Formats: sequence, structure tokens, C-alpha cells
Amino acid sequence: MNLTTTPMFPTRVIVRTKPAAKGLAVDLCFEMKRKNSFHYTVFVNASGTVEVSGSELLNTFEEDRAVFLMDYADPRTGFTGRISAKVLGAVELERAVQALEMFRGKVSFPSGYEENLRAAAARGQSPDDYAVEVEAVQ
Repeated sequence: MNLTTTPMFPTRVIVRTKPAAKGLAVDLCFEMKRKNSFHYTVFVNASGTVEVSGSELLNTFEEDRAVFLMDYADPRTGFTGRISAKVLGAVELERAVQALEMFRGKVSFPSGYEENLRAAAARGQSPDDYAVEVEAVQ
């Protein structure tokens, strides 16, 4: 009998960028076994790091599931254990601003999200200029 195990969802995720650039927007992608992967945007501090709790991620993902019922599986049971991170480019930032405007009032956004997102879009950022490391803590 072949038993498959589901990786535990992290208790926190730490992102580090080099070089450090305060407000740099980074997309985290949480791969799922089925249906769509979950995405979460973070903004690094002046030292090029940011930490987000697993409970904050799960709360956001549960809200996404409630709004888009057919598109997402439960992250507690569907998570593959793989998290990728990439710096958002100009086109992706503009799409994120458009999504913010489209979903305002329908879903919640983290504190400071709009301000940070608009600042990153106005400033511009090139993904090729940065290295990103993501660490999942159990």
C-alpha cells in the first residue's frame, strides 16, 4: 500500500532579496496538488526581508476560496510543499493594481497593500535586477 503524505503548511515564510530595496514587490506562489496555485504579494523592508505568518496566508487563501469556490483546493491538504518567489515586473504590477481596483470591497487586502503596490508600480522594478530566496519554517 502506497501512502502519500501532504507537506505541512508553513507556520511562517521568510523572503530575502538581494540587493535590498525597500518596498520591492515579490510574488509568492504556493503550489497545490490540484486546481490553482495560491499567490500572495509581499513587500520587503529596507534590509530586503519580509516575514509573513502561515495563519495570515491561510486566512487570505480561505477568503480566495470563498470567492472563487471552483478554482482553489484547501491549502492545508493540497499544498505540495513548493513555494516559489519572484520579483514582480512592470506589467505584473499594473495587473495587480487593476485587480486591486476590480476586487476592492469584495476581498480584503493586507494593511498597507494598496500604498505599497502603487509605490512599487510608480517606482518600477526589474525582476532581472534581484535575487530572491524564500524560506518556509515549519
